[in-house]
Amino acid sequence: MAQKHDSIEAFPESLELTDDDSVLQIVWDDGHKSRLRLDALRAACACAVCQGHHPSQSLNLTPDQFRDIRITGLAPVGRYAYHIVWSDGHDTGIYTLKRLREMENSPEEQRNL
Repeated sequence: MAQKHDSIEAFPESLELTDDDSVLQIVWDDGHKSRLRLDALRAACACAVCQGHHPSQSLNLTPDQFRDIRITGLAPVGRYAYHIVWSDGHDTGIYTLKRLREMENSPEEQRNL
């Protein structure tokens, strides 16, 4: 049986910090533009430190915990993800392109961008 791999059709053309470095803006090669608030992005970290190996181990992070968070490092991981280093020292999260593309802010958050 062939193994199915997650893939994403669109690929980032550019990544830029905007809004006083509080928003990561991604322009995709299909013309779509994602604007992701850093506090929400940090809270959504899917690593085992933040989410645990079981739901009972999750830190239940919220954007309110990261009001002044900044990105101090950003590097591609192959052609499928980005590794983000945060100003709070956290550096174990990998954000897949698929997740970044799907991770749009809520309508309320969009109004505040």
